[in-house]
Amino acid sequence: MNQLSVPVGGKANPYTAAIARERSQKRGVSWKKRAGLALVALLVAAVLTPLFLTWAGNLWIDERKLSAVQHPAQGVYVRLDEVPDYVWKAFVAIEDHRYMQHSGVDPYGLARAIWVDVQEGAYVQGGSTITMQLARNLFLTQDKTIGRKIKEMAIALQLEQRYSKKELLEMYLNVIYFGHGHYGIEEAAQFYFGKTLKASSGHAPLTMGEAAILASLPKAPEAYSPVKHGEKAQARMQVVLDRMAELHVIDQETLKQAKQQQVVVKAKESSEQRTALKQ
Repeated sequence: MNQLSVPVGGKANPYTAAIARERSQKRGVSWKKRAGLALVALLVAAVLTPLFLTWAGNLWIDERKLSAVQHPAQGVYVRLDEVPDYVWKAFVAIEDHRYMQHSGVDPYGLARAIWVDVQEGAYVQGGSTITMQLARNLFLTQDKTIGRKIKEMAIALQLEQRYSKKELLEMYLNVIYFGHGHYGIEEAAQFYFGKTLKASSGHAPLTMGEAAILASLPKAPEAYSPVKHGEKAQARMQVVLDRMAELHVIDQETLKQAKQQQVVVKAKESSEQRTALKQ
């Protein structure tokens, strides 16, 4: 006769153990279902959030301001084709080196900025791309709030849908603030160096060192102003040049030559206000 083996004298109960196993299995399945649903929710959010922001960005764009940038009634609008390549490459290298890869918002840069801000306990880095900076300068305030950052990202995504990378970079260079009341790279070149950016003008072109100084200004125009703070401007210029070499925008020989050049900063408002930066 077949007999069912049942522990005698022990505390184990086969029926209780079976029930416990069944509950454990159900918990495991339940956990997997929750994890799966959470993953699906994240994927849906990852797809829908950019679409929603792109749609919202269209609402926050002032079409008149946008048109005025590309067709200014007065002032000088410099085309990207009119300036040496190393000028705009200096800005991309130091401000947004993944500019050609992202779609207006750089998730890596944004995550890094958030991490730094959390560690410092203050708003230290903004993680703004060149397109986001363009959006802020054209349509938003400089307030450091989450609401403004969301609008900035939304407008940037919309602008990337409308324009090419070249057109956006061109607009950025023509509206960004360079300090001392001057906006746009042509005004800045004339103010700081008494030069024009247009290669066809017949004047001496902007040197790489001068381009590096201009590229250093959007981060903090007054703090890095070569008119006010010669030493800080020189140090920041070195950072820009080193960054260009690190990203292989320029080679080591070009880097060496750029650092050996003498850069003379001359504010047009005063002939006495000069600063010689010697590398």
